[in-house]
Amino acid sequence: MNPGKIARMPFLRHCLLPAVFLAFCGPLAWAADAPASKDMQIVQRIDDVLVGVDAVSLEILGRRHVAGTYFLINLRRPSPVAGYADFVADCQGPLRIATLSSTLPSGSLQPEPPPLLPRRATALDLESLSFNPVHMLDGTWLVAEFACRSSSQPGAARHIARQLREKGGPPDMLSVYCDLQADGSNETRRGVEVRFSEQDDAVAVNHQWLSSGFVSDTEVVFGSGAQWVVDRQARRARLLGGSGALLFEGKCDSRAP
Repeated sequence: MNPGKIARMPFLRHCLLPAVFLAFCGPLAWAADAPASKDMQIVQRIDDVLVGVDAVSLEILGRRHVAGTYFLINLRRPSPVAGYADFVADCQGPLRIATLSSTLPSGSLQPEPPPLLPRRATALDLESLSFNPVHMLDGTWLVAEFACRSSSQPGAARHIARQLREKGGPPDMLSVYCDLQADGSNETRRGVEVRFSEQDDAVAVNHQWLSSGFVSDTEVVFGSGAQWVVDRQARRARLLGGSGALLFEGKCDSRAP
């Protein structure tokens, strides 16, 4: 595990799954567990946390900025929501985001459920906001991308959200398809998609982004305790125990099955 990642994502310190690999459910099965709302669009899953954007809250501010609200939902305890943040996305050039106010958890995952915020009565002073680069493993990349794309295509919000869940990410995203085993199972699943970005040092397995994942020039690694190591050149995936013992080895291919 990359030790610096969880320190940079305080809300994930309290949401992590202890299992090595739990992403073998159907790619959209987890979405059914989200709170029912036609306006809440789920754009990402990070470990055991769903990231959703309130599509109704989106507001275009001039030619390059969009304001809105996003929510974090813990799949183990969907209600109340784990936290939320009001934001402004800068859609021009490299995506950036500014947080206006938030209850993103730094300790407890049980804050009072927030109401949807009323429309702003006065214009925001965009010059006074502090915009930061977006990242995959704090949810801000796909939140900003969804806000920028769907604000100009409100009728396509659901389609855009699904597209981002399944294929969204940095421009350098690559995929390999590997034979893997779910945690605690001897059944081999063929052609599981492992997506990774060297630019953002991020790994997703079957559309689930993993805070334990990291990327090097030669390998993609994910899992806590036992770890999966995907060799980018030899096209193989190995499951290594805590002592380094080989527990399983499967083939990988750059072509989808």
